[in-house]
Amino acid sequence: MNLSRKWLNEFVQIDASDREFAEALTLSGSKVEVTYDLSAEISNVVVAKVVSMKKHENSDHMWVCMVDVGQSEPIQIVTGAQNVKVGDLVPAALHKSTLPGGVKIEKGKLRGEVSNGMLCSFKELGLDNRDFPAAFEDGIWILSDDPELGELTVGQDICSAVGLDDHVVEFEITPNRPDCLSVIGLAREAAATYDKPLKLHDPVIKGGAEGKLCELCRWRHPTAICAPVIPRVWYATSK
Repeated sequence: MNLSRKWLNEFVQIDASDREFAEALTLSGSKVEVTYDLSAEISNVVVAKVVSMKKHENSDHMWVCMVDVGQSEPIQIVTGAQNVKVGDLVPAALHKSTLPGGVKIEKGKLRGEVSNGMLCSFKELGLDNRDFPAAFEDGIWILSDDPELGELTVGQDICSAVGLDDHVVEFEITPNRPDCLSVIGLAREAAATYDKPLKLHDPVIKGGAEGKLCELCRWRHPTAICAPVIPRVWYATSK
């Protein structure tokens, strides 16, 4: 069972380090296997906006892009990706940045043009389609086209922008503790271990359309072939 510390804090506020948290929960009976920081290998990567693009004079596939990275002036980055256009928000690894796998990005020249960093795909950030199914797999990650991302700010750290500013705790859940196979279950354990108040949310169900169910649904079926289908609306309640 993998637990997001960020998600846990929605139910109980625990300020302990990963090591302290793992030791405390293990001693209380919920064994922790490992903890890890999702942003540990990523630094100096920000949300950037493509301001302008022009063809590289010495290449038939490269583009020379001016990108706004939240600094006083746009910087120049050369890319070979073909899915980028002016106005897109993209991840930009700046000079002296690091990426997963020990990759280091520095300022350099590509066929005579200065490049002050690199535009990144989601794979280069250590992500895959399971994390962001809508992301384009074979090109630069167009953040502004991804429906799973909220409001983004130019110059924002990429880890906070895409939810990598989090720590994960992996638990070994034994068969006699199925109650711990959920975030709320582990939040109860953490609250009891640290003697902290547990904050449970009232469930909220949002409809997909306005109006009455009988007006939104039209049922047609031959009664001689199949039995009637009767819809029912369920309302969330809390004690």
